[in-house]
Amino acid sequence: MLSTAAQDVFVILVLALTLFVMARNLRAISFAGLTRELGLIAAGMLLWGSFHLFHLLFLLLGPLWASEAMMLEWGNLLQTYVRWGVETVATILFLAGVVRLTQRFGRLLAALDQSASALAQEHRARTTLEAELKAAGATQRQAGRQESEFLLGLSHELRTPLNGIIGLGSLLGNTNLDPNQRRLLGTLEQSAQTMLARVGAVIELSQLRTGDVEVRAGSFSPAELVRSIIALFGPSAQESGLTLIGQASEAAETIMVGDSRLTRQMLSILTSLAIKYSPAGTVTIAVDLDPAPDDIVAVTFTLVASELDFPGEVIERVSADQGSMRGDGGIGLATCWQLAGLLEGSLTISSDSASGTTIRVNLPMRHEV
Repeated sequence: MLSTAAQDVFVILVLALTLFVMARNLRAISFAGLTRELGLIAAGMLLWGSFHLFHLLFLLLGPLWASEAMMLEWGNLLQTYVRWGVETVATILFLAGVVRLTQRFGRLLAALDQSASALAQEHRARTTLEAELKAAGATQRQAGRQESEFLLGLSHELRTPLNGIIGLGSLLGNTNLDPNQRRLLGTLEQSAQTMLARVGAVIELSQLRTGDVEVRAGSFSPAELVRSIIALFGPSAQESGLTLIGQASEAAETIMVGDSRLTRQMLSILTSLAIKYSPAGTVTIAVDLDPAPDDIVAVTFTLVASELDFPGEVIERVSADQGSMRGDGGIGLATCWQLAGLLEGSLTISSDSASGTTIRVNLPMRHEV
């Protein structure tokens, strides 16, 4: 009797612990969609544990109100019929839950295999696409480099005969020419100089596109740089009937660290374009400093041509393709965009007939230590 009671206690404790663990993980079971399967198993264990609990109570409390003969008779009845029925139902519930659980795991494994196969296929497709994009990008970069190298070589080849034409024109100018011949020679020399300037612009842009231009940081004053640009282009602006004005904030007088050579080149191109295309009015070049994160200062150069209505198609074309080489203005703007990008800055242009053209260049620099 004691051994039977100990067996009942052991079974009750094991089943109670199992049901407790299942109850603690009820949320995970519900999330996994295993509520019905584990519910059948829990029902079988609960029925089985209920029988053992009832049998334990019978063994412990039965002798208090029943005789030994009655205990023996009822004990045989419980062990023979009741236990057989309870264990049969509990076993059926338990096995049904195990079978459904096995089927569910089978479906989960099949879904996992399908997902893994789809994932592998997607990975292969993405890898192939990435390789194709890299190959296309490399081909495009190579084509662009070859184009720039071709233009660079062609421009160098053109400079030699152009310099020869200019030299011969200068020698011819020292001879006895009538007024009509001297006028024609002047037109020839001016055309050759213009052509040489455009070839030089193509060479600059080709060097920028092939990455042959190196950024060299040095100390300079943005305000002093603007004043030097005004002094350089003042006479040509006056000849064109324009007023060239320079403006610098007090902060712009500070010594900054940046590439003054490329900055000067960019401002020179923009000023030259403004003077060339402005019919009249004022061209103003202003510079100011705006604090930025990480001890970096945004130096802003603003060029305003009051009467210049810059062709919108040129702005749109060069904005879309910053390597555009179509037209003199397109080459100049494309070079400036490339320079701004090389200096990790930005260039924006706005133009209309009412307010003229505003070109704003933002370049990151830092204070001299």
